[in-house]
Amino acid sequence: MSKTTELRKQLKIILKTVADRVYHEEAPPTALYPYVVYESSELAYENGKTTFQLEVNVLDYGEDSSTVEILSDLVQNTLNKYYFINDTIQFTTYKGNKNIIKEEDKKIIRRKMNFEIQLHELKGE
Repeated sequence: MSKTTELRKQLKIILKTVADRVYHEEAPPTALYPYVVYESSELAYENGKTTFQLEVNVLDYGEDSSTVEILSDLVQNTLNKYYFINDTIQFTTYKGNKNIIKEEDKKIIRRKMNFEIQLHELKGE
């Protein structure tokens, strides 16, 4: 399994401890609110360490932002300084910023969070 595939799998498991509906890159059109969407981009590789940027979006629909605020705080608290190791990869996540994103549909409530992931591949380096 590739390091990116394994990382994506583990991130989904972690995020599912916070939210029932978690999607990679894009939620299906039929997704029920609230939900979480995550994606990662590789930023750098040096001396066996790959640095990723993780973007996590929490979305809800309605007039009240409290659900999004609670979920986004839970995501930040869960992922900040989160450490994971198995026989394939080892990684640590660090929280970055959290932003309000305005959508065309004013009833969509969205928070975007960025994290840094430092990943080491334990096999095949």
